[in-house]
Amino acid sequence: MAELAERNPPSEDADDTSWVPRVDMEFKSDEAAYQFYNNYAKVVGFSVRKAWINRRASGVIISRTYVCYKEGYQGNRKDESEVKKPRQNERTGCLAHLTIKITANGTYRVSEFHPMHNHELVAPANILKSHRVAKRARAVIANAASQKAMMECLVRQAGGYRQVAFVSVQDAADKSWAPKVDMEFENDEKAYQFYNDYAKRIGFDVRKAWVNRRSSGVIISRTYVCYKEGYYGNKKDENQVEKHRIRPNERTGCLARMVIKLAKNGRYRVTEFQPMHNHEFVTARTAHTLKSHRAANKIRNAEVNSVDDSCASPKAIHDHVSGQDASCPHLTVLSMQHKNYLPTKHKDALKPGDVGAMLEYMQERQVNDPSFYYAIQLDKEDRVTNVFWTDGKSVVDFYYFGDAVCFDTTYKTNSCSRPFTLFYGVNHHKQTVIFGAALIYDETKESFMWLFETFKTAMYGKQPQVILTDQNPLIRNAINLVWPATTHRVCVWHMYQNASKYLGQVFQGSRTFAYDFSRCLFDCEEEEEFVSAWGKMLEKYDLKDNEWLKMLFEDRKKWAVAYGRETFCADMKSTQRLNSISGTLKENLSPERDLLQFLKHFERMLDEQWDAELQADCHATSSTTIIAPSRMLKQAASVYTPAMFEMFQREFEMSMDCMVHNSGAVETIYEYKVISEDNPKVHLGSACRMFSGLMTAKLAFGPLEH
Repeated sequence: MAELAERNPPSEDADDTSWVPRVDMEFKSDEAAYQFYNNYAKVVGFSVRKAWINRRASGVIISRTYVCYKEGYQGNRKDESEVKKPRQNERTGCLAHLTIKITANGTYRVSEFHPMHNHELVAPANILKSHRVAKRARAVIANAASQKAMMECLVRQAGGYRQVAFVSVQDAADKSWAPKVDMEFENDEKAYQFYNDYAKRIGFDVRKAWVNRRSSGVIISRTYVCYKEGYYGNKKDENQVEKHRIRPNERTGCLARMVIKLAKNGRYRVTEFQPMHNHEFVTARTAHTLKSHRAANKIRNAEVNSVDDSCASPKAIHDHVSGQDASCPHLTVLSMQHKNYLPTKHKDALKPGDVGAMLEYMQERQVNDPSFYYAIQLDKEDRVTNVFWTDGKSVVDFYYFGDAVCFDTTYKTNSCSRPFTLFYGVNHHKQTVIFGAALIYDETKESFMWLFETFKTAMYGKQPQVILTDQNPLIRNAINLVWPATTHRVCVWHMYQNASKYLGQVFQGSRTFAYDFSRCLFDCEEEEEFVSAWGKMLEKYDLKDNEWLKMLFEDRKKWAVAYGRETFCADMKSTQRLNSISGTLKENLSPERDLLQFLKHFERMLDEQWDAELQADCHATSSTTIIAPSRMLKQAASVYTPAMFEMFQREFEMSMDCMVHNSGAVETIYEYKVISEDNPKVHLGSACRMFSGLMTAKLAFGPLEH
């Protein structure tokens, strides 16, 4: 097989012809062939256009032709007499081109190369169209790299991503751990483990494919293949499958494999080994998420989880730490004037053993993760009152996903004994990500102010754009004082729960009040509609003098849907998003359990969430979703993760069901009425005359979460 061509920029040295295409050159992919030809064109002095392409039914490219930008002839599609500005004809029918075809091993071989042009070539200083794209892409990458430099530094300080020492296929050929023909194994499972260990070093996954057995059940031969071997589609006819539920295609027809056969001596001999792949290998960050490698990870996790958390007495740890305050580098005794002190004595307190265990745990985390951050607030008797902590990975997550944050006082709604609170949000896969945690034993405005200031310090001065909390005046006042620029929204789920306490008799006395009250909370999207529905509800149930409802209405701009449509909440309408996580923490928050056990359980939960995000990243980068033939949806699918794309597609399909009617014009402004098929309510919109064809520019639909 011919040596694969490199994708390095071509050299202009006349003696070096490695940058010139030639027949029988091979490339890993069609895009690699295009980049090579484009680099050649940049030196010679012409631009490249992607022309003809042939595909299999599965979508795999069979052949492709790249041509000179002056190939063929172009003309106006309309009759020349009807064209006001005829197109300039720049093409000359140039025959220069490069054709590639797929080979049996999945690579692409140059089958035809025509170097001669019938026009003048441009000087190398001129930048043609196909070269501008590459330059723009490099500029974007450089800009992104500079913006992420600080966060990548934090990741490295936090221990970095899970590192895997990858070795190329070529370098691995002579290694003892690389498969070779005529190797022998005691049984087929040993052969599988050997090939799987090799795959983990290289960066791919292994699948058990074909097996031949005797009538007695003894395996005669077996084939282990790359996880991207073959192609698969939906078992049903594609016409019967909903387009947004079509199975993602992750396979590329890779031919890498290892075949073993039963020898006369009863051992299994390698009879065939194909090392070359036709796809990119996984990154070091997601290597451990591959399916065939997860079994080993689960075994290791089980070993870690089986460690006895109570091996050291919390009381003994507390005594040990208390006797060494002067030598502890992470615990500083502050003056009474410092904000880390409370001027009062709080009622609830940590147990002595809990304090020692917690400090020991925090210091150990800080040694293992230099970006781990924790802060402690004391009362006037130097007793621990409030504690906040976060790690390096959470700081990085907040940098990317911290525009909208939920502050959840889980212990209040779930009746937990320990006053545990969380800062969390959602990532690009719509998964919950935790930014920080705290134990708040002194529930005062000063404590919440200290907590929000500490959170901002831990996040390098960044604060959220929107914060969602429960209906607590102490929290609201603290946010207004510490984060005045942050938009504060109140969780409507908590409001509904509080309503059952303040309006219990009304709920029991009327069958329709729950519906009317819920409609005011969740369904009224326009201010006029909300005010009208609220007034009718008060009048219908004679609640005009109810003090709690008066207080709610005065605070309506913090919770009513009509006043929050322009606020980005990342599709988080309620702090109940964390309800499932709270359930797993509830039993460990019991006062009968040591605080150290809870902290370690919480750390394991964060690791599980981190692994879930890596799994989603791996799935998003290794799959291509077949979508409806819409240019907008295709562009969205290339940018969004599968979870975000599904959300966008749902909104896109809903917009297609809307009817738009022109209701008049005032000077240069057109007015429209928009009606949805499922909702008879009329929405009003407007657009300038020059944008009248783009009516969606100002239609009053609001953000996606509404």
